[in-house]
Amino acid sequence: MNYRYIILWAGNSGFGSGFGDEFDNKFNYNAWFVSNYLSLRIRKLHLPTDGPYNMLFCNITKDESLVKEKSVSSLSVNIHVSNEEIEKYLNMSTEVERFEYYLSLLERGYKLASISHDIPIESFLNLHQELRNNNYKNERLFKKKTLKEYGVKVVLEHVLTSYDYRLRMSLFDGKNHFINEGYIYQTYPDDVFFNKNVRHLVIEDGKLIITDFLDHPQFVCELSDLSKGIINSVCVDANTRKYMPNDENREKFERLKW
Repeated sequence: MNYRYIILWAGNSGFGSGFGDEFDNKFNYNAWFVSNYLSLRIRKLHLPTDGPYNMLFCNITKDESLVKEKSVSSLSVNIHVSNEEIEKYLNMSTEVERFEYYLSLLERGYKLASISHDIPIESFLNLHQELRNNNYKNERLFKKKTLKEYGVKVVLEHVLTSYDYRLRMSLFDGKNHFINEGYIYQTYPDDVFFNKNVRHLVIEDGKLIITDFLDHPQFVCELSDLSKGIINSVCVDANTRKYMPNDENREKFERLKW
């Protein structure tokens, strides 16, 4: 098998980390953009594992450090952290400090795993440096579409941060001059909320439509608006709207911020 996932998580084998559910929930959301970035990048390197697993799952926990192969194609590494260490983390005042802490935890996980397994640590650390060089941004292209009839080119990009996921739309004219930019979708920073919802781009009946993995419409923009540089998206899926910022969940989004 080749590596497909590198995950940092607060918890242990389905149980909590020992620092409380509220801490685990916020930590896992805040750190997920790192796991997502590393997992997407590691697949392109085609690095073989030394066993029947394709995931390196690094769990922070009050429990003792432990390395164990799981039946679900995962090499699980428990990383012991103390109350004092978590208190220091909670008092970090800058994003870079927190992002570097996530990377340092993963590095500890790699070293623990390497005691009993052949772990390509250098390749993993190169990806860490790549993320640093990108100013800790996890952004990637989703789709490009030139609409000649409307005189506009549409560029859609995934933007995953420590606080949310957004689908960014940028508009350019026929000479590739920038017109406008905006976000047409926002949800929680975890693949489970957006991965299946943002799969395809369809142009029909004067509309730009983002569909899910089953080709069900999710977001609709009028091409007449886009031709004027207006970015206005309507979410047409009731279930998807539940996980976008609204009056009922806005506080949950705010709690993810520092």
